[in-house]
Amino acid sequence: MVKTLVFLVGAAMLVSCSDLDNDRVEELLTAESVYPRTVDIRVYCNDQTTAREVVDNNLSRHGYVTAQFVHTPEDIGKPLITFTEQAKPFLLETNDTLRAIDVQRVKVADETFRHVRNIEINPKGDKAVVDYTTELVNRTPFIVLYRQNVAGDQLRRTFFTKKNDRWTWDGKIVKMQKPEM
Repeated sequence: MVKTLVFLVGAAMLVSCSDLDNDRVEELLTAESVYPRTVDIRVYCNDQTTAREVVDNNLSRHGYVTAQFVHTPEDIGKPLITFTEQAKPFLLETNDTLRAIDVQRVKVADETFRHVRNIEINPKGDKAVVDYTTELVNRTPFIVLYRQNVAGDQLRRTFFTKKNDRWTWDGKIVKMQKPEM
């Protein structure tokens, strides 16, 4: 009786490890540190178009940046856009190469896993294509500069391979377009 119970518990654990469902997909992506992830943009601080965009989107009016549209003789060598103290919580580490050309990485949001929409497993049972959604949370004031769709859920596709009765993530995520209604 005890042996049967141990066998059934072990079999149930094996089956739960091999099944690919919403919880297992989320668990695998979390274990790989895919989500949550920081979504960021690069702000080109010497670009006149970007300076106009930060002003048009009220980032200067709300005190996150100061911006001017042209360099005066006194400003040569200084960026057109500078970030204020109020913006510091959203500024991300930027490598020396980017900083040398006056580019700053800025956080716009965090992307988190929501739920699986569809799982297609090949007939052999060793490959899976998973469509799922994510959500942008903890949006910063700089989200207004993000050029991708931020409304509603974000559609994603990823791939898994099953080896030795264990699903592993293939390391690739494809951003999907929302279907036209």
